[in-house]
Amino acid sequence: MQKVMSENKEPKKRVGELKAEMAKLKLTEQSLNHLRQEGLPNEIVEKLEALTDQEFNTEDAFLEAVRQEIGSDHTVSYKAQMLKHALKHAANDISEIKRITEMLQAQNRAIEALQAQNRALATRLAELETAQHQRAQKQEEAENQPERVEVESGDLKQLEERVKELETEKTAREEASRSIIRQALSTLGSKINESVSLGGVLEVLAGRSEDFSGRTESVLKLNTAELQFEIQVNEWTLGNLVIEFVDGTDVLFPTTAGFNAGVERINIDTAFLTIGDPQRFPPFVQFGRMILPFGISTGDPVADVLSIEDPLTIEAFEMRNTAIGIGLGFPTPAPTPATPPVTPPPVRPLLINPLVGLLSRGLGYDPPPTRPPRPTPITLKPAPPLFNVGFYSYDGSTFKGVEKAGLDPGQHISATAGFRTQGHCGRPYDQLGADRGSWLEFFCPWSIDVDVDYISSVFDSRFLSSEYRSFLGRIGFVPGMAAHVKATLGPVSLVGEWNGAISSAKFVDDSGTFVSLEPSAWHISLNYQFDWNPWVEVIGDQGTYISFGYSESRDLAGVTQLVNGDPTRVGFAPQRRFLVTLGEWVLDGVLFRVEYAHIEDYSRSERGTGRSADGVFTTITYVW
Repeated sequence: MQKVMSENKEPKKRVGELKAEMAKLKLTEQSLNHLRQEGLPNEIVEKLEALTDQEFNTEDAFLEAVRQEIGSDHTVSYKAQMLKHALKHAANDISEIKRITEMLQAQNRAIEALQAQNRALATRLAELETAQHQRAQKQEEAENQPERVEVESGDLKQLEERVKELETEKTAREEASRSIIRQALSTLGSKINESVSLGGVLEVLAGRSEDFSGRTESVLKLNTAELQFEIQVNEWTLGNLVIEFVDGTDVLFPTTAGFNAGVERINIDTAFLTIGDPQRFPPFVQFGRMILPFGISTGDPVADVLSIEDPLTIEAFEMRNTAIGIGLGFPTPAPTPATPPVTPPPVRPLLINPLVGLLSRGLGYDPPPTRPPRPTPITLKPAPPLFNVGFYSYDGSTFKGVEKAGLDPGQHISATAGFRTQGHCGRPYDQLGADRGSWLEFFCPWSIDVDVDYISSVFDSRFLSSEYRSFLGRIGFVPGMAAHVKATLGPVSLVGEWNGAISSAKFVDDSGTFVSLEPSAWHISLNYQFDWNPWVEVIGDQGTYISFGYSESRDLAGVTQLVNGDPTRVGFAPQRRFLVTLGEWVLDGVLFRVEYAHIEDYSRSERGTGRSADGVFTTITYVW
């Protein structure tokens, strides 16, 4: 028993050592990275590097060492941030230590129960041994009662066997506990979540819509399933990986007589690495499979637009290619003191969430009163560089004549240039919501983002390269331009965009018709955030919002292709699309949207049907 108790003290000792270790203050490379991200000047962080991985038993000792490196004034100014990140390296281990401590406490209770059983058994054994000794002294009397001696001898053997079983069971339990503790302690080293952030999107769509033949169909499908990884193992590199589920079909506004059988698969949507940080140094390099900068699309199904359906600009001209590029963000923002966290008022859902609560109470459900969640402090993002430029070479689909598609650095090129700025009318955020009825209430804070992009061939877009694949050798390179403006004015956001070719594609389709195309599309959207406050950084990212969008295409009526010997219309998109979307974040991470959509086809003289179609869709989206 003493040996077992001694062995049981080993994990206790280890836990105690870990707790003592966690009580120390230490600056790590990760701590310094977080301090930079919160806006500490580079010269201050560089001086703090001298204290990397040094341990201090007390807060006073830590602050004294900091004071010697950066001076008393800076120590006072940045004391809160430095203490927070000096202690943060141990925070991830607290739950593991707590779990191990609880397990040890349960083990101690089991040992105490075993000890009580052992004491009872020892008492019983002592009584039996005394009785046996007395029987030896009264052998003659015992010989007259042979049956009683036999019974007591049998009891003694049973008790001894029971003691052995309990000892064996206790030893096995102790060894299992020690094994569990050793495994748990072995995980207290490097954590993958220190370098990898995991996010994702799950979305289910339901709706009813018409196609251009007049047929009405209902749909229920998994619309989006994505896993998004952001990997940062040091302060100058950032990896992005998006894995998506693809069902192989498109059921929104079907415009053909039927659907081709889709092949479900898991697909790598994007995977690229960025080296550099324009917030601190102008140049950066990107390489991998990415969404090229052409229009407003970034590949994010939730952040790009607030509607369920994409505008025609994204549908027709989104570029996803494997590329390598170099860019600049300038001028580098001047280092500023870290902005202290603020606790903004919550943006409340105003429609679905209150209606569900009202309905549940009407049905007799009266939830118990709960304390409202504590507001989460936020730190406002620093302003980005005013200007950005980039140049990319990509692996395209467009080619000339009999040449094969692939990387041609001199032909497959993309470029972008942009300007972005923001402001809050020279007033603190907490004062912007005070002047109800003034222009400041409606237009501040504000931001504007203007970009102009170039691509060597618009037929390298996901839509056009797929739909016109059999004609790409006849089409060749058709350069294109894109321009967009994004603006936020208080609770309102405006988006305007034009994407298109700047020269014509001329070829003969499979029906023998000479075709001259200069495909393009434009779109405009107006979005409004209800229950807005000045700390809302992205319209439609919380609470309830409404969005109106209109987009129009040109020279996308399609061409004729022989499919299995039958002439088939391919490469077409609606001529016009009008969307009205109402969305609400009914719970944290849960977005409900309902949308009315109206589309119009090209006229018969333009190889279209001349018809229009309507649809109503709704989605439930879970974002984490």
